[in-house]
Amino acid sequence: MVKSIDSTTLVEVSNTKTYPIQLIKFQVTADNNDSLFLNTGYTNITYNGDTYLPGSNIIGLSAVEETKDVKTNSVTIQLNGLPNTIIAALENVNAIGGIVTIYQAFWNDENGAIEGQVYQKWQGIINSHSVDEENTNEGDVNISIECKNIVGALLDTKSGRFTSDSSFKQYTSNDASMEFVASMVNFNPRFGAEE
Repeated sequence: MVKSIDSTTLVEVSNTKTYPIQLIKFQVTADNNDSLFLNTGYTNITYNGDTYLPGSNIIGLSAVEETKDVKTNSVTIQLNGLPNTIIAALENVNAIGGIVTIYQAFWNDENGAIEGQVYQKWQGIINSHSVDEENTNEGDVNISIECKNIVGALLDTKSGRFTSDSSFKQYTSNDASMEFVASMVNFNPRFGAEE
């Protein structure tokens, strides 16, 4: 959805040393315990009671498409040059399915505060992430996080139940209704064929 910036904010931005920043919230749990708050600036920024840490040296953000149309889109967030100790933290937190919200704000250098309105620019779900230890300084890693908007996440879902034996036994250990599915993968019953 296209967001319009109010005229008051535009006037303030043009009359002061103000520049656009993005506030990025990675919310993995409902209670924010494992959430990460970053901004594309160079200082801590507090918004809605959360402190967004400076990430200007590490954050790479793909273009965020804003549109009135309901369609799938994705955003890739690159976190560069993080210490490799982050890998252990990633293993303890299952970030897939977490919610990523990107806010657009304007930072005023003169008074050290957000100027004018802040609006939600994009929201989606973490679809995948990867860690790259190559092409970095020793001890550093790059993390690439692919996020899809809610429409993309809904279109990627599969309805119904998986028919693997292990999938069924995950919820009901006594359920043997799918134990022969694996042996039927290559079975061709030749329906309609004449002898």
